[in-house]
Amino acid sequence: MQEFLNRENVVRGTLLFIVCTFAGLFISFLWSGGQDIKQVFREMRIEMLLGACLAMFVDWFFGALRFHIFIRKVTPTIRFRDSLRANLATLCVSAITPFQTGGVGHLYIYTRTGVPLSGAITSGIICFLSTLVTLILCAGVILWLDPPFLPKGATWVSLFSFLMFGLVFTSFLLLLFKPEFVFRFFHWLCDTAQRRFKRLAPVLERATLKVEQLTNEHKTFATMFLRDHKWTCALSIPLTCGFIGARIVGSYIVVQALNGDTTLWELCVIGLVLNFVVLFAPSPGASGVAEVVMDSLMKNLLSKDLITPFVLLTRFFSIYCAVVVGGIIISLQVTKDFRNNKKDVSKDAML
Repeated sequence: MQEFLNRENVVRGTLLFIVCTFAGLFISFLWSGGQDIKQVFREMRIEMLLGACLAMFVDWFFGALRFHIFIRKVTPTIRFRDSLRANLATLCVSAITPFQTGGVGHLYIYTRTGVPLSGAITSGIICFLSTLVTLILCAGVILWLDPPFLPKGATWVSLFSFLMFGLVFTSFLLLLFKPEFVFRFFHWLCDTAQRRFKRLAPVLERATLKVEQLTNEHKTFATMFLRDHKWTCALSIPLTCGFIGARIVGSYIVVQALNGDTTLWELCVIGLVLNFVVLFAPSPGASGVAEVVMDSLMKNLLSKDLITPFVLLTRFFSIYCAVVVGGIIISLQVTKDFRNNKKDVSKDAML
């Protein structure tokens, strides 16, 4: 995991995130007619943004608490501060990797605090399933209600997203309940690769043994959670609703700060559809895609001159801040690991 979070990968992902974000904001600016954004910011009620900042902290709190209730069952000595760090690391890595594959972030932080890797993987899988279940149910209700303020294309996009969600949901259910099926597939891939690339055989054999070990340990933790901690698994759903709800409330406060006229219910629908549609966007952190989709969803609710500032501020509080703080947390942990490794090497040399 530390190799995955090396400097080159982080820099490359961050640059791609920034480029895609600016591209999305630029498209949003063009679609909204290129109005005078400076005038909008001059008339904005800046003091209202303190509420959006508070909603951002609530978002981080619920996300960390959702991880924490599972990790505490695996490692009772874990501190909530470490879960908060793990959550922010995940948000950061999600933003700089394609398809928001941020699981490496919380795995990296947790393993450095003494949590077994397989236990952190199991907790991450259950948390991600909670996100999928919450968004699928909410999107189904919205699709059934078919609110008139949603653009016509949103229905078709949601139907396509249902297909993607179904595939990913099935895959993660297999990971949770039948991990041996996934291991068999991985074993088949390794066997095939070994026959074609004989030089990689030792590496693939070690990888197979490691995956088999993690699979067995993961199955043990999954059985423990599902048999002995059912209420903990159920609690992850309202905690998921908590951090999604905090982001929606934050976007509502942004609208009020911009002197907009959108209701909380309308933003609730928009926020849920947005999260549902962009969860598997191929760009890092859904950058570019999220800005364009948000612009399209808000065109019937806000005046053109408010849309781009709304998109910018909403993404700032929901993603951009988490990327910066999470990046600092990962950098500090990587630096600490490097120093510890350097000390260990020096001690071994002295012996």
